[in-house]
Amino acid sequence: GWHIECSAISSTLLGQPFDIHTGGVDHLSVHHPNEIAQSEGAFGKPLARYWMHAEFLVIDKSRMGKSEGNFVTLADVMRKGFDPLAYRYFVLGAHYRTQLNFTWDALRAALNAFTKLRRTASALKGEVVLLHATKKPSARTRAYEKRFNEALADDLNTPRALAVLWDTINNAALTPREKLSLLLSYDEVLGLGLKNVKKLGAVPAAVNKLAAERELCRRRKQFTQADDLRARIDALGYTVDDTPSGPSVQKND
Repeated sequence: GWHIECSAISSTLLGQPFDIHTGGVDHLSVHHPNEIAQSEGAFGKPLARYWMHAEFLVIDKSRMGKSEGNFVTLADVMRKGFDPLAYRYFVLGAHYRTQLNFTWDALRAALNAFTKLRRTASALKGEVVLLHATKKPSARTRAYEKRFNEALADDLNTPRALAVLWDTINNAALTPREKLSLLLSYDEVLGLGLKNVKKLGAVPAAVNKLAAERELCRRRKQFTQADDLRARIDALGYTVDDTPSGPSVQKND
């Protein structure tokens, strides 16, 4: 019943052939061959043009599932204080055809990276005014858009797409306007909510002064003093990140 149900619903609502059929790797041996046999037998043409089979999400290298007693829901993730979009970032970090091993430490690392990304987008919005008045894309931005699209065209290679995103952020040759425009463009695909991030307010002069002093200590390899200054900045409610273009200061969420 399950097999014929899928064939009937997909052909009715999507037509045949439709573009992309997805599913887990456990459907390769029984369910999808049944769908194909039924649909091609009924209509004499392929069911779908492309088949994309995702590997399992595993926990401590064991398949996750209710029968295994290790089932984790998105509600569990949220109850532990994680932003659901941090989980999305975690999933984007692995290719869909490879197994993804879920641990809370791995999710925490993804949350840290996602938080840094949001703060970067917020800081860029604080620097950029009237983004809609941006001139035509430059050769630099077109090159990055091409790299991002090539990553997606490479069998939906989201880890490679994320690498392009971070390369965009870390490229000191790109202007804040170019970076923000590219990030928002990437996010139309990634869906990490960067469009909704509020722009960063002005950082107090006293905090910027501490950040400048810390950067000077860091360059002089006076790391103990630099750590003390970072602690003072944290106590004031701000975080300082080291970037290729210098220290970036953001107000804590």
